[in-house]
Amino acid sequence: MKIEMPADLESMIKGLKGRGYKAYKELQGRSFDYSPITLRFEHVQGDPFAQPSRLSVSLNLKEAGFPEKFFNTPTRRLAFEDFFLRKINMNLKTSSVVIKGTGKSGVIGVQPTGQAVIVRSGATIREGALELIFFAGLPAGGRTILEKECLRMFKEAIQPVWEQSLFPSALDFSEIDRAIESLEDYEVIQSALKKNDWSSFVANGSLLPRESGDSDLPLSDSRAVRFQAPAGLEACLELPHAGKIGGMPVPNGINLVVGGGFHGKSALLKAIQSAIHPHIYGDGREKIATVRTAAKIRAEDGRPVQPIDLSGFMSDLPAVDSTQKFCTRSASGSTSQAVNILEAIESGSEFLLMDEDACAANFMIRDARMQALVHSDKEPITPFLDRVEEIHNKLGIGILLVMGGCGDYFEPASQVIAMENFLPRLVTEDAKDIVKEDPGKRVKETNLPFPPVARRKRGLQAVSFSRGRKEIVIQARNLSSLVLGQNEVETHFLEQLEEEGQLTVCGWILHRLKKLQKDSALNDVEGLQKIFCEIDEKGLDSIAPYNTGLFAMPRLQEALAVLNRIR
Repeated sequence: MKIEMPADLESMIKGLKGRGYKAYKELQGRSFDYSPITLRFEHVQGDPFAQPSRLSVSLNLKEAGFPEKFFNTPTRRLAFEDFFLRKINMNLKTSSVVIKGTGKSGVIGVQPTGQAVIVRSGATIREGALELIFFAGLPAGGRTILEKECLRMFKEAIQPVWEQSLFPSALDFSEIDRAIESLEDYEVIQSALKKNDWSSFVANGSLLPRESGDSDLPLSDSRAVRFQAPAGLEACLELPHAGKIGGMPVPNGINLVVGGGFHGKSALLKAIQSAIHPHIYGDGREKIATVRTAAKIRAEDGRPVQPIDLSGFMSDLPAVDSTQKFCTRSASGSTSQAVNILEAIESGSEFLLMDEDACAANFMIRDARMQALVHSDKEPITPFLDRVEEIHNKLGIGILLVMGGCGDYFEPASQVIAMENFLPRLVTEDAKDIVKEDPGKRVKETNLPFPPVARRKRGLQAVSFSRGRKEIVIQARNLSSLVLGQNEVETHFLEQLEEEGQLTVCGWILHRLKKLQKDSALNDVEGLQKIFCEIDEKGLDSIAPYNTGLFAMPRLQEALAVLNRIR
C-alpha cells in the first residue's frame, strides 16, 4: 500500500527553510493524517546532537485489513506487537537511504528487540489500534534546518518502511501465524510445569548453543547438536500447534547436571534460566519453558547488603555483632551468594539455579579433609550442601546445580544428569551407587534449623531520584548499571535481564514504590506486587509520565534485586 505525505506536514517543513533548529519545535504536539496512519510529534529534539525526536504512529488494525484473530487474546496481542517491532527493525536495517546533516540528523529507529518475546512499550495494541513509537533525527546543517533533507527522510526513508511493515499487502500472514502459534505453544508448556510439578521443560530438537559468548543468536553451525531427552526421563506434551512433542522435564527437586568440561552443562543451564521468557520462532529455545520466578544465583563480590538474617548460612562472623541483622557495603563471595539465595526466596522464587563456575567454593562445600583441618567452631559458614535438602523440603523450592568437581552433592540429589557431547544421560542410579560404595567422611554442619526468610521494608525515603535541576533521573547504562538520581546501582550480575528497557522500568517501579510506601506499611514485596498489578491493568507505559517507546517489562525478582543493590 502506498501512502502520501500529508500536504499540511509538507507545507510546514518547507516553511522551516533556512531557519534555526529550534523552529522544528513548531511540529511538537501536532498530528498529521497519513490515512490510515496518524502521525504525531510527541517530542522534538532541541538540537541535532540531542536524542532523536519521538513520534507516535497510530493504525486502526481492522480498517487496515488485519483479521481480529491476530489480536483477540493477550497472548496473540503480545506476539503481534513483537512481530511489528521486529519487522520494522529488519526493514530499517535494509534501507539504503542516506540523509545529510550533522549530529543525529537522519537517524531513524524503533525499540530494538532481542531473542525473547517481552512486553515492550515501543509497540502497543489497545482497542484494536496499534501505536508505535518512532524515532527520527530531524536534519540540520550545524544549527540550520535542512528542510529538503527532512522531506527526503520522510518520503524516501520513513514512509517506505511503514509501507513495508504496517500493511497486510506487504506482509506474509503465515509469519504472523507462526509467531502467534509459537507463543501459544510456549504458554501451554508453562501451564504444564505447574500441573506436573516441574521446574522446567526442554523439548527435543531444541538448539541450546549460542553463536558466541557475547551473542544470544543461535549457533548456525550445521554440526551443532540438538537436544534429546535421555532414556528414562522423556515426557510428552500435546501442544495446540506443534502437536505431540517429547522432551526432558526438570522436576521440582534437587537436580544435578554433571559432566566434563565443554560438554554442554552451562549451555543447558543458560537455556533453562533464559526460558522464564518465551523466545521467537527459530531461536532454538522456543519450546523450552522455566517457571517464571526462577532465579539464577551466583557469588557477587563487592555488592552492598541491606540488613538481613544471614544466620542460616553464617554465624559469628569476625567484627559482626549479629548475623541476624547482617549488612555490609561490600560483601565477600560467600556472603553475597548466601544473601542472593535469601533475597530470591524473599522475592517468591520457586526455582534456584547455580553454576559452580560462578559460585563461591567455600560456600558450596567443605570436604572432610578441610573439616578435619579447620574445625567447625572456627568456620562460620554453613555450606549450601548442608542446607539444600532443607530448603527444598521445607520451602518447596526446586534447585538445579551444575557441578563438575564435587561429588558430595550426589547424596542429597533427587536426580543426576550427565552431559556428554552436548547430550544428557540419566545417571542418578550410578551416582547413588557411588554414595553407597563410598559414603564419605564429611560431617553435616548444621546445628539449628533454617530460619524463616522475612520480607523486609528497605525504606526508600532516603533515596533521591533527582539530580541537579532534574526532578527525576532514571537511566540504564546497557545492563551493567542503573542511575537513580545521584546513585548508580551495579546490575551486571543480574543475568536474567534481557533488555535495557527492563532495567529502566525497574527504576520507575522503585520511584513508584517510594511514593507508595510513604504512607503505607507495605513491605517491599507487597508494594512491588501492587505496582505490577497496576501495570498489568493500565499498561507498561503507565509507570512513567510519558511513553519513551523504550520500556520493557521486568519481573518482580529483578525490581527487588535492583532495590537491594542500592548503596
